[in-house]
Formats: sequence, structure tokens, C-alpha cells
Amino acid sequence: MSAYGSEPSIPRAALLPMDHLSDVKLHPPSRRASWVDRPRLMEAMAHAVRRPVTLVAAPAGYGKTTVVAQALQSEKCPDSAWVSLDAGDNDPVRLWSHVAAALERAGCALPLVEPSRVFGRPVQAPPTLLMTIMAALAAMPDDLVLVLDDFHFVQSAARHEEVELLVQSLPVKAHLVIITRSDPGLRLGRLRVSHDLAELRAEDLAFTPEEAHEMVGRTGVTLSDDTLAELVERTEGWPAALYLAALSLADRPDPDDFVHRFSGSNRFIGDYLTEEVLSRHPQRLRDFILDVSVLDRFSAPLCDHLLGRTDSATILNALERANLFLVPLDGDRTWFRFHQLFAAVARSELELSRPQRIEELHGRAAEWFSVHGLVPEAITHWLAAGRAPDAAELVQANWLRFVDAGRAATVQGWLDVLGPGDGAPPAHVTAAWMAGLAGDEQGMSRHLRALDGLDDYGPLPDGSRSVESATAQMRAILGFGGPVDMMVAARRAAQLETDGRSAQFGIAQAGLGHALYLQDELDQAVPHLRAASRTDGAPGMIRILALSLECFVESERGNAPQARECAELAMDVLDGRGLGATPQASWAYVALAQAQADAGKSDDAMRTLELGLATRRLDNAQAAWGPIHHLMLSARIAARLGHAPLARDLLADLTQRMNRFTDGMTAMRARADAVRKLVNDLDAREVLGEPLTERELDIVRMMQGPLSLHEISVELYLSANTVKSHARAAYRKLGAHSRADAVRLARRQSLI
Repeated sequence: MSAYGSEPSIPRAALLPMDHLSDVKLHPPSRRASWVDRPRLMEAMAHAVRRPVTLVAAPAGYGKTTVVAQALQSEKCPDSAWVSLDAGDNDPVRLWSHVAAALERAGCALPLVEPSRVFGRPVQAPPTLLMTIMAALAAMPDDLVLVLDDFHFVQSAARHEEVELLVQSLPVKAHLVIITRSDPGLRLGRLRVSHDLAELRAEDLAFTPEEAHEMVGRTGVTLSDDTLAELVERTEGWPAALYLAALSLADRPDPDDFVHRFSGSNRFIGDYLTEEVLSRHPQRLRDFILDVSVLDRFSAPLCDHLLGRTDSATILNALERANLFLVPLDGDRTWFRFHQLFAAVARSELELSRPQRIEELHGRAAEWFSVHGLVPEAITHWLAAGRAPDAAELVQANWLRFVDAGRAATVQGWLDVLGPGDGAPPAHVTAAWMAGLAGDEQGMSRHLRALDGLDDYGPLPDGSRSVESATAQMRAILGFGGPVDMMVAARRAAQLETDGRSAQFGIAQAGLGHALYLQDELDQAVPHLRAASRTDGAPGMIRILALSLECFVESERGNAPQARECAELAMDVLDGRGLGATPQASWAYVALAQAQADAGKSDDAMRTLELGLATRRLDNAQAAWGPIHHLMLSARIAARLGHAPLARDLLADLTQRMNRFTDGMTAMRARADAVRKLVNDLDAREVLGEPLTERELDIVRMMQGPLSLHEISVELYLSANTVKSHARAAYRKLGAHSRADAVRLARRQSLI
């Protein structure tokens, strides 16, 4: 069913495209022959995951991930969804998109969420996608475990609040497992008191003598019970230290003597890895390990490019067979990482032995990631290579694509790291856009001032023809300067950006169409809005803006069918691009609500209107005009549907926002005055006579079209007799004697 004739819905999921590295984040570790069977921990985990939340917290090298993966493969545990986190998951869209993708892989369908679930949520509410996830978990017929591995990488307080909300909202059949090196910033006390939290700590994960015996025995080494007990005591059961000792004992003529000298400290482990493991391999293999240690994750093609060789696949296979701390990240064994302790020691050795090579390696890694479109990884390595200008250029070339995918937080994080850089014009352009989109008018103005006198600089990495063009696009779309400045800027941007396939063309055309709409030049606005929304190169948020504005225009011109089509297209873009959690989504919702109201579907229109209002409240840091249009249309719809108190509240907010502009506001003030008249007329009708009910108003609105009363009854899911009764009541209240008379009188009273 089209969005026009149904309840508005939150998109199924604002999922990001899964690239090579994102995909491996959704796989738990594959079972390995080297894993030690640990029945006591398997039993403990089987009981733990039946509680709402399980916390597995211990330092590196305690086998946290392995234990959870082993347990979840047991028949005693429910099905699971796995997400391995990293620093990039401090971006909310990235984090919750990965969670949603993992849940879908585990068979948890992400259903459409009833709008009532998000009505009235406070400004601090997390993105709509999190609400979708919570609803999906609530609908699961069977138990499901969601695992968030390496949670210590997520440092954002806002993300912790969102996870806290997830914890508080967990349904009975949903269970959360958090694997971390340190306690997360969550309020765990309440869960402990209510016995809803299970915890496994370092002391639980430490090897017992029996488990250590199994590990050592697999190497072919025999130790006396006393010596084995001494080894466990010296390492305090630390699995990483025991594992390293087991690797070494196989080559020792006197293993008992080695155990007597063995220390389980971190410093010893580092020395051991350097002196015993790395140094005992051929120089060629040792060099490979040290060089590849600059990568968090790697594949054979990446290693080939990094090292200028062609045999990386063979070497990786050999390392895996030799059990040299290589961890496969996917079932196909395409992507790998080193054990964290091993990688840290290898990097330290590289810094000591060949520090001059590190930046070169990071640079080559950045080249490979750039060519393969893995922008976040490329930027990380450009920065590590000390090549901030290359990182900045990549940010400037890709900022719009990431913002359009809802990942503005990622872009802003890059800009925070890069700082002002060398002050190059592209850096100021990107920073100005990001400040403006966040509602930071002063920050945007500061960056624009830095571009004074550089109009001819270009083309820019993001595709803009020049600094002048980029500046004009910002002034036109963000509109902080008011309608007159918007018109001047939009006309100039449209003159400069003429490539109909580019994102900048779409931005310029949308800006010009918007400026014309503000001046009530409706016929002139439509071609530009259509050019913006129909070009393939236009960003999703620009297409939503243009289609919504076109819906407003067509509604004002009395062209309800065309307005309806534009609203449906805007919703299609919203759903298809996964932009339902962005403030810009409120444009599409209010356009749909207007089309529904025009068609007499008052119940649908109010549900959509409230969803749009709730979505806009998710983030009030927007440019000026999104909230103004949303408030204007929302107030008009509320008044038309008889909700005078809501309309008055919206008008008060609208007036305050519009008062910041003086010039060029004649048409917008006239629109606001028309809404006030609707409210005043509504108040007068309540005083002077019996008002029409919402259902009677619906029917009178639909009488404006060609539908018969029987066809209207079908559209409204009512019986024909009920529709006739409502029509007769409307005639009586209006003093009308015919259908045409009722429509005429209702229009005169501004009811429709």
C-alpha cells in the first residue's frame, strides 16, 4: 500500500551498506581446534545468558570473546546476533546499523513501528533506528542473545545512554551480552540488585590447573602436577600467558626449569614475544609480521599492496597453520587480525627496529583503502602516516556522501581530529557546511569569512565548481540570511552548477525552487524543484526537501493528486535511503500529512503529523527553514482538522522563528495569517454553532472530487449508510441543500 493511504512508518532499518570490513564485524569467531573445552564456563554462560544482561569484563588476553563464542555455539544457549565494535561505532548510525544488520542475520525481522511508540519522546531520545530495534526484539517469538564485543571502544556518553535505554527496554526474550576490557559507563547497580545482571570477571575466566593441563598436553609436553600447578600460580591463570608458555615448552629440553623461571607479567610477555617468538622465525616472516602489525585488520590483497609482494596469501596460511596468533574474522578466512597482545608487541618492535618505515606503511595502507572505497580506514591511516592534507582531502571529497547516509557524527569527528589544518579553502568549505547543518550559524560565518576573496578557487574535492559556488549553495539551502539573500545566492549557484548529474546541481536547483516558493512564485518554483528531485546525483536529503516543497506548492495551487504523488515520492526516498532518523525526515512526514488531510483522511493525517513532530524533536539543531515550514504546515493541518489548541501552540513557535527575518517575508506572513484565520474561525464556530465532526469534514473534503458517496465509503472503510448519515448531518450544520452547496459553504468558512 502506498504511504498516502496507510499509516506512516519508520523505515525498516537505516542500514549502512556493508563493506568488506563491516561485514566481518557481524561474525563471531569460528570454532578452532586449539580451543580448550571449559565445561564450567560453558555452564556458567548458559545460565548467564538467560538473564537480561551479561557483562564479561576482563583485561586483554583472558579469552573473553572465545568463551562467549564457545558458549553460544552450545545447544543450551539461545540463538545469537554478534557485533564486534571498534572506535568508529561511536557514530550512532554506524553502531545501530550494525546492530540492526546483526539482528536481521539472526532472524529478527525489523518490523514497522507504530507511530504512537515515538509520540512525545523528549529531545534526548535516541535515533528512530534504536526504537525500531527495540520493537523488533519485543516481537521475537524465541529467545535471542545480542552480543556487543569490544564495548570498551565505545566511549561516547550519548551511545552509553542509548545502550542504557536498550537495557531498560529489553523484552523478556531478549538478552544482551557486553564483552569489554573495562566496566562500561552504564548504570548496572539496579540490575545487580534485581538479579538481572550476570557477571564474568578475570577470576572466572582464569584457567584452572585442569584446563591448563589440557592446553599444555596438546603441545606434546608432559609436566608434573607440581610444575603445572606452579605454572598456573605464576601466571595467575592468565590464558594469554599460559598459551605463550605452552608454545615455548615444546622446544625446551628442560620444561620444568623454564616454568621455574617463567613470569606471567605483562612485561615478561612482551619480552617473551619479542625474544622468543618473533626472533625464532626467519627474517622474511618476521619482517612480514612487523610490517603488517600496523593494520588492525588485513587481507592478502591488502598485505600484497602494503609490502609490494604477491605471496601474502601463502604467508597468512602458514601463520594460521603455525598457530601464530592469527585470528580469522570471517568464515571464508579472507580477513584476519593478530591477537591483540601479539599485535601490540609487534608494533612496539617495529617502532624500535624500523621507526622510519611506519609512516610509509600507513601511507600505503591508506592508498589501498582509498582505492577500495573504504574511506574511514583510509583516513585513519593517512593521519597515522602524518599526511593530514591527504586525510583532509578525502574528508572533503566524501563529507556529503556520509552526511547523506546519516553519518554526520563521523564527519564531525574527522574534522575535530584534523582541526583547522593548513587553512586551505576546501577545509573551510567543509567545516562551514557541517557547522551550518548543525545549526551553528556563528561557526559557519567564521569559516565563510576565511574564504573572502577566494571566490575563483576550485574545483573543490566535493564536486563544487568553486568556492563561490559552494558559498552560494550554503546561503541558499541553509537560509540564515533570510529570503532575499537566499534568492540572490540560489540564482548564482544555479548559474554556476549546470552539470545535471552532480549533487551540486541538485542542491542549487532545490535552493532556487525554495527561494521562489518563499516569494509565492509557485509556477516558477516547480521546474527547479523537479530538477532537484529527479536528478540521480541529488543527495537523498535534497530530494526529500525538493519533493516536500513541490507537495506544498501543488497543494497551494489546488492540485491534490500531484501533491499526493510528491509526498509519496518523498516517503519512498526516506525509506529507501534509510533517513528516517534524521531531522530532515520531518519534511516528508508533514508533506504526507498534508496530502492525507487534502484527501479527507484525518486520522492518518494526525498520526503522520505527530510522527513528524516527534522526529523533528530528535534534533532541534537545524537550519532555520526546516522547522519554519514544518510548524507552518503542521499548524495548518491541525487547524483544518479541528485541533485548535495544538495549532495555537505551533503558531506561537512559528511566529518566534519567523520574527528573526524582516525582508522578503510577505508571502510567508500571509501564509501564517491564513492559518491564524483558520484557528480563529474554528474558535468562532465553536462559539456560534454546532461544528462539523472530523468525520463529517472528511466526507465534505472528499466531496470536492469526483467520487460518489459509495466510493467515498470504500475509501474511508465505512458503510454506505454511515457515509450518507454523515453527509446529511454536514448539510444540516452548513445549511446546504446539495453536494455542491455543501462544498461551497465549507470553503467559504475555511473548513476545507
